[in-house]
Amino acid sequence: MAQSKPFLKQEPVAHRSFMKDDFPLVRKAFLTLGISLLLSAAFIGISRAILLKQQDAMNRAQALRNDASNKLRQAETDKREIQDYQAKYMQLRERGFVGEERRLDWVEHIRHIQESRKFLPIAYAFSAQQPIQTDPGVLTGSLELRGSKMKLQADLLHELDLLNFMDDLKIKGLYTVQACTLKRTGTPALSSVEGAAETPRSPRLAAECTMYWLTLGERTGS
Repeated sequence: MAQSKPFLKQEPVAHRSFMKDDFPLVRKAFLTLGISLLLSAAFIGISRAILLKQQDAMNRAQALRNDASNKLRQAETDKREIQDYQAKYMQLRERGFVGEERRLDWVEHIRHIQESRKFLPIAYAFSAQQPIQTDPGVLTGSLELRGSKMKLQADLLHELDLLNFMDDLKIKGLYTVQACTLKRTGTPALSSVEGAAETPRSPRLAAECTMYWLTLGERTGS
């Protein structure tokens, strides 16, 4: 007789939920991880901000250093130029070209030339000082070139008198001659002294010149 096998009853399979069953087990770890990520992001942001601030400070410091270095080089260049041109500058200042005009010095110097060279009478007249337009390529900065017009009339014994007079004028200033004419006045009369050779004393030539005394001074306005 066949034997029957016993019937085995199967237990129902239970379904697990991650959020309900497993998450509580790792919730603390997830919270720790989240906080760590937030703190890491914050630290990265703060570090980047500090780095950018330090980089900006370094750039400003480098710019200041470069500016100081450029100023130092410029100062050294200016110092060398001053040393190179100081002698010439002092010479021009002594001659009256740099600074305000010295009209009284010119008048006194003309009188001195006339007396020392025993020239015939010299007549001259000054006009008001005026600015002189210079070439745009000439950089004068805060300085301007000025000219004082002088008209000169002189009786001469010979042409060399005028050349000597013009050459002597250079001692007390710089000037430029705009125009100059010479005219003959006729045959000179001879004056004699007993026991001496006869010498001409009447003028042979009459000179008329227009010239400008030049000065370089601070610009006063347009």
